[in-house]
Amino acid sequence: MIHRGRSNTSLRAHLSCTNGPATDIPRSLATLPADVLFEVSRYLDLKADILNFALAGNGLLFSLLPAVYDDVCLDSLEQCEATLAMLNREPSIARHIQTLTVRFSGSPHAGGILISDLLRTLAPKLDALHTFIWDAEEIPQCDDMWLALRMSCPRLHTIGTSYGAKLPDSRSTLFQFKNLRGFRLALKPPFYDNHSDSLQELPSESRLWDMLIRRCPNLEELHISGAPFLPVSVVHPLCYARWPRLRSLSLGDIVLDWQPRGGGVKPPFIAFLEAHPRLQMLRTSRAALSPALLTSLDHGALPNLKRFAGSLEHLQGLAQIYPQITSVAIDEPLVIRDTTPLLAAGVLQGLHCLTELRVAFVFQAAYECGRLVRSIVNACPRLTKLELICARRPSFTVDTLAKIISALPRLRHLRVTMVRARNEQSLRECAAVVARSNPQLRTFCITFISPSHPLPNPLSADISVNGGEPGHPYLESGNYVLRTDEYGLPSSVMGTERRRLHSCSLPPFGIAMPLPTLPLNSYTTKKYRYRFDLHPKSKKGLSVLFEKSVAGEEMRVLVLMLSLGGAALWVFFG
Repeated sequence: MIHRGRSNTSLRAHLSCTNGPATDIPRSLATLPADVLFEVSRYLDLKADILNFALAGNGLLFSLLPAVYDDVCLDSLEQCEATLAMLNREPSIARHIQTLTVRFSGSPHAGGILISDLLRTLAPKLDALHTFIWDAEEIPQCDDMWLALRMSCPRLHTIGTSYGAKLPDSRSTLFQFKNLRGFRLALKPPFYDNHSDSLQELPSESRLWDMLIRRCPNLEELHISGAPFLPVSVVHPLCYARWPRLRSLSLGDIVLDWQPRGGGVKPPFIAFLEAHPRLQMLRTSRAALSPALLTSLDHGALPNLKRFAGSLEHLQGLAQIYPQITSVAIDEPLVIRDTTPLLAAGVLQGLHCLTELRVAFVFQAAYECGRLVRSIVNACPRLTKLELICARRPSFTVDTLAKIISALPRLRHLRVTMVRARNEQSLRECAAVVARSNPQLRTFCITFISPSHPLPNPLSADISVNGGEPGHPYLESGNYVLRTDEYGLPSSVMGTERRRLHSCSLPPFGIAMPLPTLPLNSYTTKKYRYRFDLHPKSKKGLSVLFEKSVAGEEMRVLVLMLSLGGAALWVFFG
């Protein structure tokens, strides 16, 4: 995979090492109009493919800069420093960025000061920026960054930030935005470590809701991850908000309504949902919405609901009312019991339009889960995206999974996070098994976690199919892309593997130790990139007879049949 946000020089160097010189590309390609080239790039799913296409000829890079740099996601402190510095030097590149996500761990103080200061100076060059997400462990140390973004980026309509040990001041420029269309807030672990005893004394919270409710009447997206940061004795201000254009709502364990209600009075959050019929995506939790309250939701109140994330009990209440749902994420882990496969399959079977699914499991004891996965696959034959998360115990091998999901002819993207079984193959061999058993795939990811690692929390609001590094502790992880030949058949796999190590040696696979107590930034990551062919060139001559492959087996059968036929003819004419 190629990192987004590289400079022109490094991109050209990378291409010359992998794809050969640009003279191999037909010269006529560079003569095409820029708008035609841009339309062609829109049919490429992966950013790496767009980069390779842009660097295939000397005249292509300039024409395809809007496609290469429209969405920039920086996933480490080093990448943030290098890329933001490059963008400050190259305003002709920075002007094409529409979505910018800054995500890093490490020293929150030093890193936060440097990165937020680089963003402050970069803001006047981000002419096309409409979405900016700050996803670090702490808020930006340079508060003037928000002022620079607000004043210099007239198209900016979606912002995101995180709360950690330090909270923004009530006079922060973060709360001075107007007419936002999207807002995201992530509450990080340091927030709870430092403010769990003083949740009722957060002066910044009233400013936040005043900005969202009063000054952003056209809000379309609101995502809040984490637990409540309000006193739970009152109804959350969110329940009284009304955004006529709201189409995406994602809430973590935020307590919305603990106010006693009389008979016949609808819960405030149910009334909130009924007042927003344009909702297309809803993610909730038991704290925000009790599954029992769904019975009070009017039938047809959410006619546009297509994507849902929550517990299985929530889905039970919605599946019969809204069978048009196409994407489901069961984020509350299912504790495996004898009836769990039948219960989950029965609920999913009623969603005839389902194409995307994420399910999280917790295995408390050794469990043969072929039946569980098979029941889900049989209930959802139209899946194009599938994500399975299995924690605590080894539940199945990758080989077992690969054979089961081969019954999904439309599956294009797969992500599996699991505890490694004792007899599991290496990560590369697992990737080869998945690719050969499922040639219909385009991308897939395999991540092995320790039995003591908790489930990723919080899970992302969207079903993840991208090839980034997992945002939770892991032992090793691999992202793979299937390449096809001229006939559209899978020919090779491009792999990027990461092995996360601590200064102390990790325990052997299958042995539980308290690794989750280690912070994520205490690990070092080793990355490996490679490519291997799914169908290596056959050997010449009779050596094919001795291959341990399908071709070798077919050749041995053919030789045997010819030998028997020849012997029969010899007997007949002899």
